[in-house]
Amino acid sequence: MVKNEKGYALVLVLLIITITFTFALSLSGMALSARKQFNKTDEVNRATDLAEMGVAHYEALLANIVKNSNIKADEAVEEATKGINKNGKKNRNIPVYDDYFFDFLKKNLEANRNLSNVVENPNSYAVTLNSYTLPLDKKIIVEFTSVGRIEKESKTLSGTVTITKNSLTRHGEDAPLKSSFAINENNSIEMIGNYPPKLYKESTYFERSIDLRGKNSLTVTGDAFFKDKVSLKGTDTIVVHGDAIFSSRLDNPSLNGNSTFCVYGNTYYTENDKLVEYNPFPSGNSKSCPSPLDEEWFINPEKGIEVKY
Repeated sequence: MVKNEKGYALVLVLLIITITFTFALSLSGMALSARKQFNKTDEVNRATDLAEMGVAHYEALLANIVKNSNIKADEAVEEATKGINKNGKKNRNIPVYDDYFFDFLKKNLEANRNLSNVVENPNSYAVTLNSYTLPLDKKIIVEFTSVGRIEKESKTLSGTVTITKNSLTRHGEDAPLKSSFAINENNSIEMIGNYPPKLYKESTYFERSIDLRGKNSLTVTGDAFFKDKVSLKGTDTIVVHGDAIFSSRLDNPSLNGNSTFCVYGNTYYTENDKLVEYNPFPSGNSKSCPSPLDEEWFINPEKGIEVKY
């Protein structure tokens, strides 16, 4: 009887040892698996951090490129508009602001198509420009990828940066009062034939009609409000360096195709004493007019940047 009890005890001990050993092996396997998973997650996180560094680098680079492209475009337009002569007529081959801007932007984007940086060997990131759109609907979209790499792992992020045109619009504002203009021109202007150029050096409110028929020019260096009818019938030129506001839309036949109504700012007409954007504006021979100088391009840090993980 005693021998049988000892045998049972031995079997029970062996069974307990076997179960304990099996359980220990299982725990050890789980620990190793968890350790590998932890190491894998840590490596992915480190690679992601590097890819994010690449995104930050490219965002800062693009912001600088956009800033410099605006400066270069401003300088180019200013240089081109020096073609204005004493008669107020301008160089007929002035590209618009956006053309200059996009040209400078494109050159800098292409020059930085591939960027790489070794943070600490072998840890690095590489940024690649994938594409960019033409400046349509006041937007340019730049797409890129940023790859973060460590010794055994990599992570790729795709990014989109939207460059937007900062159009300073007064749409919806109250129409300005006559008293807000520096000069009030209360007389009709009729220049039939060839007259000396007419220059208004400050913002001007034109109370009565303007009728140019010949090779005449009228220039306003500030904003201009045209309350009455405006008619250009020859190869005439009206230049407004600020915004141009009309009490109503122009009668298209009143602007002969050989004439130019050049507005550096924005164009509006009034409706119920409110400003409404006048677009498209019948500017006649519009090739002689550059785009408004105050409409720069920018990147909105809150809405213009998207990153996909």
